[in-house]
This record gives sequence, structure tokens and C-alpha cells, in this order.
Amino acid sequence: MQDQPKAIAYRENSFYKDGTGSRPLVDGTVPRGYLREDRAFYLGKKATAQASPASPQTPPTGGSANSQAGLYPDDVDTIPMPITAVDLDRGQERYDIYCSVCHGKTGYGDGMIARRGFNKPAPANYHQDRLRQAPVGHFFDVMTNGWGAMPAYAQQVSVEDRWRIAAYIRALQLSQMQQVSR
Repeated sequence: MQDQPKAIAYRENSFYKDGTGSRPLVDGTVPRGYLREDRAFYLGKKATAQASPASPQTPPTGGSANSQAGLYPDDVDTIPMPITAVDLDRGQERYDIYCSVCHGKTGYGDGMIARRGFNKPAPANYHQDRLRQAPVGHFFDVMTNGWGAMPAYAQQVSVEDRWRIAAYIRALQLSQMQQVSR
């Protein structure tokens, strides 16, 4: 039994024409545990996303050109996981590591890199109306895929931590809003 003929994975084998003992994976093969069926959690997009996005020059139908929902039609409005104080602390820690160097500790786009000359394009200021009104899925999408000069952080930051950072950005936005007097 010790010397029976068999193919050993990733070793040379003369049985197949290409000389390898392993067969290539079928296109579209997904490893166990990586199916990512929850579109809202893994992509930050609504389950019923539009089939064809509107052209950037055309205002979205059913609203004005200034409508924030029209700018981000597929992004989720709520974080698809429960957020606790521990999660916010972790979000702040990850924000300080990955985001504050450009966006600043308080989110005004005045991080050390921006102060040292990288200002074309300037890092986003989270306290402008466009980003205050943007759905939380937009921040997740930007961290995942990048935006403008910002690179994608999908390889460095886990899905859960991206949601925690998005929650912390919302907390930053709320902390910097002016109190409305009655």
C-alpha cells in the first residue's frame, strides 16, 4: 500500500498533458466560507441594486440633481451589523491608523499628509453637507474600492472593521455638528 500509484497535489505527474497532478479550478469556483451572499454586509450595497446605473451627467429620475439618494442609489442607509461601544472604540483605533493621516483626527481633511503638501485633490472633509447626507454604505464602498487619489483598503481592513470605521465616521460627524437653538 505504501507504493501505490497516485497523484499528489501540486507535484509533477506525467498522466496529464500539462505535467501537473492538480487540475485547474473551474471558473467561478468559490472556496467554502467565501460566498458572500449578504450583499449589504460584504459590499455595502442594497439587495435590490439597480441593473444599470444612471449616467453621471444625467440627474436621477424622481428627484432633484442635489438629491443625496440620487448620488448613491445602491448604497445601504444603515450599518448591517450591531454596533456597540467596543465596536466604536475599534473603529476609532482603525480610523486613527488608516484614515487620520489624510482625513485628520476630527475628519476635516487636514491630516498630516494633507498638511505636508498632498492636497490636489484634497482629502475629503467629512463635515461637508454632501458627506453628512451620504448613506453609510458610501463610506464602506470608498474604503473597499478607493475614491479619487485614495487607494482601496479592502486588503488591509477587514469587512467588520470597515463597518466599524464607518460608524466612527458617523460619530465624528455628529460630534462636530453645531447645536440648533430653539
